[in-house]
Amino acid sequence: MLTRILNSKLPLMVYNPTKVFSLSFFTEIFRAGGLPVFDAEFMPEDEIIHGAKQLEKAGVLFGLRVVAPGETLIETLKELQLDQLDVLIIPVNGDNGSVSFSGFGDTKLVLEVKDININDTIDTADPHALILKGNEAGGRVSGYSAFILMQWYLQNSQRPVFIHGGVGRNTASGMFAAGVSGVVLDSQVWLADESPV
Repeated sequence: MLTRILNSKLPLMVYNPTKVFSLSFFTEIFRAGGLPVFDAEFMPEDEIIHGAKQLEKAGVLFGLRVVAPGETLIETLKELQLDQLDVLIIPVNGDNGSVSFSGFGDTKLVLEVKDININDTIDTADPHALILKGNEAGGRVSGYSAFILMQWYLQNSQRPVFIHGGVGRNTASGMFAAGVSGVVLDSQVWLADESPV
C-alpha cells in the first residue's frame, strides 16, 4: 500500500555525489519537487554539521544519510533542532545498535536495508520507513536485486518502502504499482546541468 512519508512534492529522494556538498544542487532538487538527501558517508562530523546548517539556513527541506553515526553527532544534530530535516537515513549495521534516534521532533527515521529476514533488527529501531538498497545501486549494496528486496519486504513487512537501485523512468512506475512509497536516485541525475560533478 502506498504511504506518503516525505514532505516533498514527489515521493523521490536524490543523493549527492560522494563527498560533494553543493547547496545549489540540493536547492534545484527541492525546486523540482524531490527531497534532496545529503549523503554524508566518508565525511567528517564537522562537515556534516556545517552542511546541515547550510541547508537549514537556506530553507531547503532535506534528508540526511549518515553511516554508523556516533553518539556525539546524533546529539549535536538534535541540539540544532533542524526544522527542515525531513528524514534521517541510517544504514542497518551492528555499529548503531546503542545509539538512540529518538528526540528528533518531526524528523522521520528511515533505515537503509540490504538484507532479508532482519525484521527483528528493524523492529528494534522502529523506523518510519525502509530504503531497500539493491545490488544495482552504488557503494555497499545487497546481494539481492532491488526487485527481490522489494517483493520480500512488501510481503513480509508493514513498513513503507523506498527502492534504491535499478530505478529509472521506465521502472519507477512499475514499482509504484507494486506498492512502494518512493524511490531513490543518485548517479541517474549526476550528469544533469545542475549537478556539481
